[in-house]
Amino acid sequence: MQRPDARGLFALYHLGLDGSGVYKFRNLAECARHCQVPVGQLHTWLQAERIDADAVKRVPFNLTKYHVDAQFVAPDQAQALIAEAYRGFRDAQRHARGRSDAGFVHDVDYDDIWGDGHRGPD
Repeated sequence: MQRPDARGLFALYHLGLDGSGVYKFRNLAECARHCQVPVGQLHTWLQAERIDADAVKRVPFNLTKYHVDAQFVAPDQAQALIAEAYRGFRDAQRHARGRSDAGFVHDVDYDDIWGDGHRGPD
């Protein structure tokens, strides 16, 4: 298998969406199997693109929302979701670069995953 581009790697590893827009929960080992490479090689690719798990933790971006959306997106609409998520992540990453207060993972309001202010019934 040919190495996926950064957006394809992001979609596969963080959203669980393959090149056909099909969702499946995938950990690092499952993504490596999908790409037909050793886990270490996949990890190297993710690090090189600055989209590995550690890099994502340092970015103020609600990846959880997109991971939830990916579980329900129709395959023919997956590319639009991937594009939106990847663009949003890269924008947030550029904004965070150079900041000393790393560890933004706690800035995400997980009770308002969609960011619409609705927290459900209290």
